[in-house]
Amino acid sequence: MIVTSNAEQTSGSADPGKPWYASARYASWFAADTAGAVGVSLRTLALSLIGYAVSGSLTRAGWLATASLLAQQGMGVVGGTYVDRHDRKRLIIVNAFVGFLAWGSIAMLGLYGMLRFTNLLVIAVLASAVNGLLGSAADAMLRSIIDIRDYPWARSVNEGRDAVVNMAGGPVGGFLYAVRPWLPFLVSSVAHMVSGVAACRIRESQTAGEVTGDGADAGADEGAEAGCMVVGSGRTASFMGDFVSGWRWMLRRATVMRIVMAASLANFGINGVQYAIQLSLASRGVNAANIGLINAGICASMLLGSLLANRIGGSVPVGRSMCVAFAFICAVVVPMTLGDGYALILISNSLVGLPFPLINALLLGFVFAKAPERMQGRIASSLTAPAQALSAFCGACAGGLITAVGFRVAVVFFLAMLVVGALIVLLSPSIRAIPRAAAWSEVAL
Repeated sequence: MIVTSNAEQTSGSADPGKPWYASARYASWFAADTAGAVGVSLRTLALSLIGYAVSGSLTRAGWLATASLLAQQGMGVVGGTYVDRHDRKRLIIVNAFVGFLAWGSIAMLGLYGMLRFTNLLVIAVLASAVNGLLGSAADAMLRSIIDIRDYPWARSVNEGRDAVVNMAGGPVGGFLYAVRPWLPFLVSSVAHMVSGVAACRIRESQTAGEVTGDGADAGADEGAEAGCMVVGSGRTASFMGDFVSGWRWMLRRATVMRIVMAASLANFGINGVQYAIQLSLASRGVNAANIGLINAGICASMLLGSLLANRIGGSVPVGRSMCVAFAFICAVVVPMTLGDGYALILISNSLVGLPFPLINALLLGFVFAKAPERMQGRIASSLTAPAQALSAFCGACAGGLITAVGFRVAVVFFLAMLVVGALIVLLSPSIRAIPRAAAWSEVAL
């Protein structure tokens, strides 16, 4: 018999008699997370545009985006550990408040004609660094307010939300920028304010993190590995101890390592294909609107995939579903190795996005659901860091390959990475054996 801790068996927060999506805690959390996502999406395109407008240099505008991304990813490496050591609700509020001040300041400076590249760069980098440090608090909090059996549905709802926000964010942000260059930042600032207000309404859990009954010993061992204080034990760990424990937790679990490798290779392959498509179409003189349609196509496909994940996510065996999903991604990329027509690229690339919400909701959702609640931030950092590290080279690889050997051979290279990721899933008995969500609490990771 497998003994699980109390934190894994219950959500510790669900409103009695209500479905998970109707609970007050989840509604407040979802409102806060959605408002924050809207704020990020609306300003992403506008930041590059206003960077070019105030500097007059494409190079400096590019470095503005790069510096912001590096600050966010750099702080994200330790952000998960920081989130796990502090009250997550409070961190969501602080992150929202910083976003409100930072992007509101850019809006006001632009409104009064006082915005310069230097202060734009400083504010954007600082705000991105804070978001990298605290941004994982919202996702880390989800595990503590959703029962493990409902986790796949909650993740699929997030995937659908993200697809809609990303699909609409660029065009809406561009429209607002056309009206007034500072307007996207003002609306983004308001969205962050809404996020903070909604987060204030999240009720604190009375049972989250407690270990009782037969699970006490298991919880103590789990807490010791997590580097956190265990109820009644009086043990705490240093920041570095907590940081190391997140990586140790992942590295000690062969199944998690295989999942991370497969997901990282899939992320690298798909991002590489996206860069190859954009660079190839741009070099052929395709207009920006048609290039943007490529991104809209994959976002629309991800939205459809999230609806599918929400409908079947909790009822299908995860392992076998992942085998189909990874194989499907490889299959729909193959046509782009045979031709480079715009219509073929649009259709083939759009289909690539269909299985990703299912992968995130089920495969990665399984890891987060099985991970200790206290370690959600650290697990998020250790899972995403390899993918981010690989993705940093996607643009350079795509550009170099297209220049040297052309678009189709470049796609073959990225397809090879996808195939390796798929083989890891297909050949791993432990991944293939992952059951449907209702049985997650009965299996060990």
